[in-house]
Amino acid sequence: MRRVLTGAIAAVAVLGLAACSSGAGSTPTATTSANTQNAALISAAKDAATKIAGGQTIGGKVTLLGALGGDQLDQYLAAFKPFEEATGIKVEYEGTRDMLSVLQTRVQGGNPPDVVSNPSLGQMRQLIKDGKLLALNDVVDVEQVKKDYDSGLVELGSQNGTLYGLMQTSALKGMVYYNPEKYQGPTNAADWNALNTWATQQADAGNTPWCLGVENGAASGWMSTDWIEQFVLTTYGTEVWDSWANGELSWNSPEIRAAFEAFGKIATDSKMVNGGPRAVVSTDFIKGSLPLWADPPRCSLTLQADWLGATVTTQVPGTVEGKSVDFFMFPAVNSANSGTIETSGEMLGAFNDTPQVRALMAYAATEQSQALIATTGSWLSANKSVSLDVYPTDARRKAAQVISEAKAVRFDASDLMPSSVTQAFWSGTLTYITSPDKLDEVLGTIEAARLAAR
Repeated sequence: MRRVLTGAIAAVAVLGLAACSSGAGSTPTATTSANTQNAALISAAKDAATKIAGGQTIGGKVTLLGALGGDQLDQYLAAFKPFEEATGIKVEYEGTRDMLSVLQTRVQGGNPPDVVSNPSLGQMRQLIKDGKLLALNDVVDVEQVKKDYDSGLVELGSQNGTLYGLMQTSALKGMVYYNPEKYQGPTNAADWNALNTWATQQADAGNTPWCLGVENGAASGWMSTDWIEQFVLTTYGTEVWDSWANGELSWNSPEIRAAFEAFGKIATDSKMVNGGPRAVVSTDFIKGSLPLWADPPRCSLTLQADWLGATVTTQVPGTVEGKSVDFFMFPAVNSANSGTIETSGEMLGAFNDTPQVRALMAYAATEQSQALIATTGSWLSANKSVSLDVYPTDARRKAAQVISEAKAVRFDASDLMPSSVTQAFWSGTLTYITSPDKLDEVLGTIEAARLAAR
């Protein structure tokens, strides 16, 4: 889930492109080295943009609609500065907190932006299906894109062999966070059963293993879906995942029911989760994780995406990523699916066919542009060719390495579904956590939303 995290990530954003360091406690030498590296990356990006423009000053502008603001927006736009300088094209960013309705209204009114960076891939895929987005096969080097990005992510932006969308930013999900200074459990469990056996033993001994909160206003419940998605993906693999995310698999299927029940064994059990089920549904998704770093800790583990580490270090005094904040990946239920991971992020798509738009899309597809995105520390790059060395901290490098070495990558399923189904999924998990006996009703409601959205 990307759209509800902007404020959390912006609050912990690291230094911008011109001043990125190698992490907390950097020495002057390390900072100088980082700045030298960033200068080289900026120069390389400018060279790439110059090549795309054929050495000419194109001029004009591109309007770019997105959901960012504050420091995070400043970092994002900095990645386009070399493009602007090399081509003379001005990137004019238009921010909105209501991407779904704003974009839909503008497209229907015949006034779309030139380009959109959209966290809702469900909306992007519908735009592709409706023929609203510019085909990119003669705009970017498609064969290079296929080499640089996981095939699953390329397919999300494609239809009938034609590319329409590029993954612009990425976030790693399915990360199990722990405190290395306190935690004594497994960090390299062979499978979910091994980790869950340890957690159950802890619960039986009176030590709550998991922290969890799923409250987030109108989006409450999205954190629950991250858990359920991990059980679907690591138990049944990409084929079932794709069928489910594409709206082809019934919510009453045994696979989806089993995933809910696996989640329920954690979230509905007062011995397994801090505060019990009612606390889970009433506690903010960030605050729900923080008791892991209380003194004494009130849990041992929490599931979240890659932004949590930096968030913890800003909200819990004395915590340091790599020392008191670390993670391992959610262990696969079925070992055959080890290395199959979930991400979220934003897709870039174009509506208007102009020389400026073509140049921007070609630039965004380059390794050099993606490297600048990575240096900000706010995002991971979905481009596997981007060197791990460009990431500003060890924690970001570790997360990026998981993506680059993954056997298969799949995008957040709930963000691929029609909004009506997503909403039913979110709210259904809230009902299930406090009333697990209503699982049939919950699944039936979501299934009705799936059928209505077909």
